[in-house]
Amino acid sequence: MIVDGRSLPDSLIVNSEICIVGAGVAGIALAREFGRAGISTCLIEGGGWSADIASQSLYAGESTGIPYDLVNTRSRYVGGSSNCWGGWCRPFSLIDFNPRPWVGGSGWPFPLADLSEAYARARDLLQVGHLPHDLAFWLDGLSGRVQTLTLNSDAIETLIAHFSPPVRLGTVFRTELERSPTIRLLLHANAVGVATDDSGTRATGVRVRTEDGKTLFVAGREVILAAGGIENARLLLLSNDVQPAGLGNARDLVGRYFMEHPRIPLGRVRLHDPYRRRVFQDARYSFHNPRLAIEGTCASAYFGLSERMQRAEGLLQCRSYLFAFHPEDDHPALESARRILAALHRRSLAIDACDARAVIAGVPSMARILLRRRGIIAPAPKYFDLVSVLEPAPDPESRVTLSEMRDRFGCNQVRMHWRIGALERRTHLRMLSLLKQGIETAGLGIVELGDADLAEDRWRDALGWCWHHMGTTRMDPDPRLGVVDTDCRVHGLHNLYVASSSVFPTGGNDMPTLTIAALALRLADHLRKQREMNVPLAVDTVAGPRSARTKSRFRRAAA
Repeated sequence: MIVDGRSLPDSLIVNSEICIVGAGVAGIALAREFGRAGISTCLIEGGGWSADIASQSLYAGESTGIPYDLVNTRSRYVGGSSNCWGGWCRPFSLIDFNPRPWVGGSGWPFPLADLSEAYARARDLLQVGHLPHDLAFWLDGLSGRVQTLTLNSDAIETLIAHFSPPVRLGTVFRTELERSPTIRLLLHANAVGVATDDSGTRATGVRVRTEDGKTLFVAGREVILAAGGIENARLLLLSNDVQPAGLGNARDLVGRYFMEHPRIPLGRVRLHDPYRRRVFQDARYSFHNPRLAIEGTCASAYFGLSERMQRAEGLLQCRSYLFAFHPEDDHPALESARRILAALHRRSLAIDACDARAVIAGVPSMARILLRRRGIIAPAPKYFDLVSVLEPAPDPESRVTLSEMRDRFGCNQVRMHWRIGALERRTHLRMLSLLKQGIETAGLGIVELGDADLAEDRWRDALGWCWHHMGTTRMDPDPRLGVVDTDCRVHGLHNLYVASSSVFPTGGNDMPTLTIAALALRLADHLRKQREMNVPLAVDTVAGPRSARTKSRFRRAAA
């Protein structure tokens, strides 16, 4: 069932067994699992079915560290981050789950093997298939349709990522959500805080506001925050009426260890063989290329630092991609076309006349790009841009806090302080050095790295991001070291859980979506098993005095 929160009467209580905040990858994965098990679930979503400027503006906040766009790196409508996802899929590696002495705070509280079954189900959810991430398998299966740049070095390895179509979960599962008798998807319902009993050890539900001024309350036996790596922390910090520092924040850990994958375009590769253009490592060529599909699954290759090299020199993980550059790829019409498409996506007619003229003038260049993409023409690239993505080291001073500025619901906005340290830079520079050595020693080409570009100030100027928000409610069985335990339950609360990349202890070097989905399915299994075993909560489930007062002005609605 789907309900527009704005259509409900003011002061209504919506009762459900499980209350989930956020209809993104984790939230929809959880709701489907509970719905199929016959467990009444209310899924709260602040947006609707498509992007909306007014709703999106609620993501505004301050950035006090490395400049960061808090609004446009998130998608505030059904489907969440799957709406802006490129479809890259690869599970985390063994090294991600093991402690590394040179990376503070590294290691997950359970082994990678514990996620194997959940990863398999996450692949089904994201429609990515079950083929191996093995280079030999792909080169054999593609039968000469693509070449790979082979480096004679054990410091650099070639890794494989698969592509989801990509699945836009809000679109793909809309009918299922509409028809489900046990799922209630509440749209245009803005979560503004988690309510608890007087002891602050049991969540009673979620307070909700709508744009037309209504206040609702969604009660649940269990409450799950699945609003993403930034909003999960914000909601815990905003929920401070019983615990002044915010829920789960007795040790000032909520919001700390924010991680994002730094993306740095630095370096240029010129291959000696101008016809060696169909390289598997060329992300521009391999991205969702149906010619490179096996059993319906597309893939791409990229360079990565080997585990041996990471351990030998105390480095983080780093992956580097090649992007073939043709003269038409730099035509200003491309950027104009992107702006026009973004405006249309927002259902805005505010299209700049200069952009429209640029697109018309650039039709020949864009036609060549389309013909090249479809394999009708195959000109040799002028060169390849080298783009690297780094694993972030966990840093407690890279964090999300509350700003003094407030949104239109009276809630404190986010203050983001994102920073990265010397280890990330050392890792990247070493990766570039090894790639240059490997490509040139193998006689494949020349890697151009200007000394000025490698200077620290220029390096930081080139730094970008991947829209991956991780780590603000990190997982650790010790409440002194983490916000949630191994089951993703917030320390100190018996029925409040977190489902998103915000629980990642380390961010890895691979795309987080597959792991987000796997962790959500793992959490769903845990809660279902508790119910099957009839495991009682550790505290009385009867609402305490504060809960009774909180709900007294609300009218009840059956789940």
